[in-house]
Amino acid sequence: MDKVKITDIAKQSKVSPTTVSRYFNHPELLSQETQTKIEDAIQKLNYKQDHLARILVTGESNLVGVIFPHLHLSFYTELLNQLIKYAKEKGYHLIVYTSNNSKSEELQLIQNLLSYRVKGLILLSHLLSPQEIEELPVPVITIERTGGNYKQINNDNFTGGKLAAELLIQNDCDVFIHINNDYQENWPSFKRILGFEFGIKDRCYERIVENNFTDPYTSKAESTMQKVVQNLLTKYPNKKIGVFCSNDDIANLFERECIKQDFDVPNMVKLIGYDNSPVSNYAVYPITSIDQNISLMAQVAIQSLDNYIPCETIVPAILVKKNTTL
Repeated sequence: MDKVKITDIAKQSKVSPTTVSRYFNHPELLSQETQTKIEDAIQKLNYKQDHLARILVTGESNLVGVIFPHLHLSFYTELLNQLIKYAKEKGYHLIVYTSNNSKSEELQLIQNLLSYRVKGLILLSHLLSPQEIEELPVPVITIERTGGNYKQINNDNFTGGKLAAELLIQNDCDVFIHINNDYQENWPSFKRILGFEFGIKDRCYERIVENNFTDPYTSKAESTMQKVVQNLLTKYPNKKIGVFCSNDDIANLFERECIKQDFDVPNMVKLIGYDNSPVSNYAVYPITSIDQNISLMAQVAIQSLDNYIPCETIVPAILVKKNTTL
């Protein structure tokens, strides 16, 4: 069977070859009606696009590399869903890796991606220094990581932490707790802690950092949270406790352990997470959370591939009240 050509698709769909080419390269420039006509023609002709030929001819591809540190957290999985959605609209195909928090592995993955002549890279780990990222030969977009001379997309973390503090104060909490798995002072997410601590000022406060919460779905995380909740029950009897967690997954783990130990959520324990990821909605008591607007982060990341300008975009933090702060 002869190989299907662009001109064959144009004839079948009754549009020009230029329009078909635009469909493959910039589908967002075409109406939905035109896209549907071309898609129908592609299906009828059983056309398969030769991505390798495109790379050889143009020296470019519609491939985009994405590297996550891991996919344990709902923030990462929901961000991946949104990146796929917006990439599809732009005609991009994602190659997704996890570096497992290994710098050497991340560097090797980047070399693999560069061999595909990717259009750009989207990075979410804190493993590479700004200088190492700046030296990469393709546009780089980072999300929630230390800045440099490249495109950065970060949440307004300070405001997010401050909003959490203000709501817990409004809920008449006596004791304020922040639970985190890890932080460094140059990470954008550290500003959540600063905003929270600024908001509560001189009130009774404790910061709890446990690395076992990095993957909140392990037995180690569960046993560690059991001890944390037991300690809070012992240390602050008959006190209303306001808890702000660094992400929704840790907040969900905390809530489950409170229920097991008859720690009264949401009456004696007020709980706020961060991200407003799906897990916050599906908890036993839907968890109040700071919305990072994950969809907007993904949209900005994909759009930046076409109009790449090294700068920082700050995405607003929005408080979403749910059952744990009633």
